[in-house]
Amino acid sequence: MKRNSIILIAGLLVVTTLGSCRKFLDKEPLDAPSMGSYWANAEQATLWVNNLYNALGTVEESIYEAYSDNAFGRAGNGANNIANGLYETIDARVAAEWNYRYIRLCLEFFQNIDRVPNLDANTKSQLSGQVRFILAYRYYKLITFFRDVPLVTEPLPVDDADMAKSPKADVLTYILDNLDAAIAELPNTWPAASNGRITKGAALALKARVLLYNDRWTEAAATAKQIMDLNVYRLHPNFEEVFLSTFNNATREVILARQYAPVANTHDLVLRFAPVNMNGNALILPTAELEEAFQMNDGLSKTESPLYTPTNPFANRDPRYYHTFLWHGVNLNGINVDMTGSEYNFAFTYLYFKKYIAEFKDRIRTLHGNWNLFRYAEVLLTYAEAKNEASGPSADVYDAIDSIRVRAGMPVIDRVRYDDQESLRQFIRNERRVELAGEGLRYFDIIRWRIAETVLNKTIRSMDIEQWTGNPLDGNNNPILKIRQVQIRTFNPAKHYVWPVPQTAIDRSNLLTQHSEWQ
Repeated sequence: MKRNSIILIAGLLVVTTLGSCRKFLDKEPLDAPSMGSYWANAEQATLWVNNLYNALGTVEESIYEAYSDNAFGRAGNGANNIANGLYETIDARVAAEWNYRYIRLCLEFFQNIDRVPNLDANTKSQLSGQVRFILAYRYYKLITFFRDVPLVTEPLPVDDADMAKSPKADVLTYILDNLDAAIAELPNTWPAASNGRITKGAALALKARVLLYNDRWTEAAATAKQIMDLNVYRLHPNFEEVFLSTFNNATREVILARQYAPVANTHDLVLRFAPVNMNGNALILPTAELEEAFQMNDGLSKTESPLYTPTNPFANRDPRYYHTFLWHGVNLNGINVDMTGSEYNFAFTYLYFKKYIAEFKDRIRTLHGNWNLFRYAEVLLTYAEAKNEASGPSADVYDAIDSIRVRAGMPVIDRVRYDDQESLRQFIRNERRVELAGEGLRYFDIIRWRIAETVLNKTIRSMDIEQWTGNPLDGNNNPILKIRQVQIRTFNPAKHYVWPVPQTAIDRSNLLTQHSEWQ
């Protein structure tokens, strides 16, 4: 049985008691079988682990793009509050990210796994490796948003569940210790029937990301190199295909993906990315700043290249441009994007995301393309950034970036122009932005690079296409799609580089305190 099918079954099987940590870590109870009778065999232990896969990121992470300078979130999920700097301790999105539910379930696995009779050592090791990864993943999400958080390492009775915050450094050590154990326990690959399960490469990829996000450059580069040396992963020849359902679990570029399947387990990313005239909701729209990050196909920026002309702004761009964006007049599987009429009211930036919805057709809102959590291109970008930060430009740094650019159909890096650490740093950051656009990672980049106060403290405007020959005209022969102000954003560096502890969590606790930035 394929893993995604197992997960669907396991999602219906409630496999826990919720006496532990309910006081402030998690207040949502689950109905459950008796813990005394549950751990009766290996199949039950496997179902428990399968259920934990629900802790991994989903297409909902696309909303993170709208927190950043990559996109405008016109409605829903509190995206505007985050991007505008208007969120507070009671914000629903803040509360949603403060989630210990699956941490508790992971810890209960380790509390009970030795009770399973006749469980062979290899099965126990592989199950434990997957759970350690998920435990580390959930803590990684917490410290990335909230910095210092309570570090819970064993299931707690209700009376002991009230805990103060631990320093981020302590939680980070716990994350890395669990990942090191998972790396030792997990296989390089699984049989095809177990597609989507966590591998050694996935644990290494999470470790590399965690190290990168915490400026541990030498270790991040070394961990990324370990993945490269596994010889399990490689860049897929066609950039666009990595995001199509046809290639679910069928490309060696994807290290780990949230699994989706036809009919049984679909998603509605179309609502976020697709134009309204195509039956989407256009909730997350790319910014003009993201569009400008894409070079011309000669490797120069719009402002430098002789290939760019305002009368034909969509021509001669980085080939990834055409797999990332939609704009007025483009045909997507039989329907033309039309930003005139009522669509104008939703097409704030005059761009839509195409990545992940390229298969959208027949105005049916559901898709089943996997959501890629870790892919090999990110590993190469991690290696290049970390190695450059640790020791400056080198042949292997250039080679890692060149492999991504050549796959995309772009020229290699100009070694003369980008011959020092700072210039190469900016090039790598831009390459990361372009390659990973729409994948929910940009917000965390601008936070860790400490540039959010620059890139978010501004007015977001639409793409300027008034001179474009394809711009539709009104009755007076004037362009309909004129430049427009979209959103005024504010980022306060004194508080917004860390999210507040949710007020609901503080209200349930005597020991938990608010971050000093938010007091």
